[in-house]
Amino acid sequence: MFSTERRGQVGIGTLIVFIAMVLVAAIAAGVLINTAGLLQAQAQQTGEETTAEVSNVIQIGEVVGENTSTGGSGDPVIDQLNVSIRLASGSDPINLSKASYTLSTNGNAAVVNGNPDGSGNVVTDIYEKQSLDGTDILSEQEDLAVVKFDLTQGNLEPLKDNDEVTFVAQAPAGGTTYKQLSAPRRINEGESYIL
Repeated sequence: MFSTERRGQVGIGTLIVFIAMVLVAAIAAGVLINTAGLLQAQAQQTGEETTAEVSNVIQIGEVVGENTSTGGSGDPVIDQLNVSIRLASGSDPINLSKASYTLSTNGNAAVVNGNPDGSGNVVTDIYEKQSLDGTDILSEQEDLAVVKFDLTQGNLEPLKDNDEVTFVAQAPAGGTTYKQLSAPRRINEGESYIL
């Protein structure tokens, strides 16, 4: 005759193994879903930051150098730069007072923030020229501002004849614009020059 007790025990053992396999698979699936969610969120954040870094860029227009004093030798020098700034195409709004600027003159460089606090800062003022109403935030393509830099502040030196200045503007999101300019061959007292 057939023993039914032994067949029941085999069935229960198989059922326990099956349930254990389902539980392990469920736990593994949960871990995979959680990991996939974290990776997707991280990839999305990285993509947004990279897009902002590439697209949020300050566009540098005309740079006007002014002579307001003479250098140590008595020769006229360019000691102020007025830099026209606007948004690059496709850029999100940029707060100019939170941007940073790097200037290099005659082998001396200075990294300054865009907040004209009046306490010996290289950035002395931000003028709203077009489409701005009492704000330092460029939000539209037609917005235009002029940032004034004093080359006698910090460790910078005023520009003499034929000197070069390197100008880098960095938006708060990280987009960078680079421009290298040269002073004219002859600087006359009290005159302004487009560099």
